Amino acid sequence: MSHCTKFDFTYSSEDAIVKAFRKLDIKCSTEMVCDFKTNIGKMLLSRLGYLGYKQYRSIVGEINGGHIFLCRIDNNNYQLFVEHHYSYNEEEDKVWADKFRNAYIEVAVDKVLKKLDLNATRYEVSHQPNGLIVNFGPNLEYTLSVLAENDNIVEEVSGIKGDFCTKLTEDIEEVLSQPIAELKTEWKAEVDMQLEDETLQVLSLSF
Repeated sequence: MSHCTKFDFTYSSEDAIVKAFRKLDIKCSTEMVCDFKTNIGKMLLSRLGYLGYKQYRSIVGEINGGHIFLCRIDNNNYQLFVEHHYSYNEEEDKVWADKFRNAYIEVAVDKVLKKLDLNATRYEVSHQPNGLIVNFGPNLEYTLSVLAENDNIVEEVSGIKGDFCTKLTEDIEEVLSQPIAELKTEWKAEVDMQLEDETLQVLSLSF
């Protein structure tokens, strides 16, 4: 690989959150939601107009029997919650959380794919249970992998010489991490080699 970078995953872009809902064909809206200490308190006190002990500006999407909430905790930091109205199923909630995370990762990778399209660069996308792998180039000889591992994102670029590998991932890191996030990068020997591939030389001008 040219490099491998690991960083904390964060829902940091409101625009990307909305696009992720669209990828899942879920209509969303911006609402104020409230945090209650107990479900009983929520059922009783909300009817009386009590707004809970915390309020959040949230992007909300309706799913079968419940909602997905992206609550704004602070600047550039949204937290995902899945809530069902009549039952609690941790496994089902995790399935929805993973679906949304993968859609959000796909939105970030779309920024790279659009630039590949603009340059008529061949590519193929492989959807994984925890992210995406993109093979691109005339013979699909270059690889970009963006996968979630627990609360982290691991991105790997393979087959590319020179510093183009870092340009390739800047858009992804901008969407998937906070501006102050620490990026832990393992560099490979290819990064110090001269970029000689004409296809990549032309492509790098778009990044």
